[in-house]
Amino acid sequence: MPRIYVIGALVYDIVFDVPDWVQPNRAVHAKEATTSPGGKALNQATAARRLGATDVRLVGCVGDDVFGAEMLSALRHEGVNVDSVRQLESCRTSIAGIVVKDGLPGFIGAPSASRMVSEDQIRAALADLRQGDILLLDFEIPQPQVQFALQLGREAGATNVLNPAPFFTRDAFVLDYLHLVDVIIPNKLEAQLILDSDTDDADELATGLLQHGIGTVVLTLGEAGSLLVQAICRAEQPAFKLGAVDTTGASDAFVGAFCHALSLGWQVRKTLAFASAAAGLACTRRGAMSSLPTLGEVQALAASP
Repeated sequence: MPRIYVIGALVYDIVFDVPDWVQPNRAVHAKEATTSPGGKALNQATAARRLGATDVRLVGCVGDDVFGAEMLSALRHEGVNVDSVRQLESCRTSIAGIVVKDGLPGFIGAPSASRMVSEDQIRAALADLRQGDILLLDFEIPQPQVQFALQLGREAGATNVLNPAPFFTRDAFVLDYLHLVDVIIPNKLEAQLILDSDTDDADELATGLLQHGIGTVVLTLGEAGSLLVQAICRAEQPAFKLGAVDTTGASDAFVGAFCHALSLGWQVRKTLAFASAAAGLACTRRGAMSSLPTLGEVQALAASP
């Protein structure tokens, strides 16, 4: 069975559900506040594990503090392998303040330890990476480390998956290593930024990414669902309409579910339905890690008419 390696951020989330966005010199009283382990890599690894992946290995950094200790304990409880997560005395665990209004989140991040993932750490963590394994990366670690890991993945014969998020600036550097990516899973804005394109056409964006040597492009389109495009295949998946409470963990649920399905060799439409169901269910609960669904829940929704 292929292993799933996830390299990226572990972030402790503090989530505020507010009636109005925060304005300068004004106080907003949250309707509810929750705390939860989070960060894209942590969420994606947990999502894959909860959905049935038997061997999920997380690579990242936390501080030697109470937040880091709580996240490691939660991951061990989920059955995620954290042998390659380092606790650093030199900096604090990354923290994110998430403000949610009408189900839509805004983020304030203090990356700290998550930005400290090194090439030596990545090399050691991937020493036994083998052909057929899944290697998943995001942009919550520096791009040079992303490129380094993708090169190791390509040399080992792993399937390289890139979720290029968060990505808020046009940066040509990513174009230098897209040929190392087998599957890319951006949202529409991230695809536009990567390609330096203003087009709103999802098929045009997907085609543009394929031209950089990527084998499979999966665009997540929010309420419009998702689109998968390969050289000889195109598939659409509508979003499941469940009534969103908080979309914070939805994209990570989608990516984790997609990678698990990929490791099982499922056909395209089954994979998209499974990933979309996971994302839809995550929207119905508050928080990130705390919102991730179980296998039974996802299977029941994905099989529904």
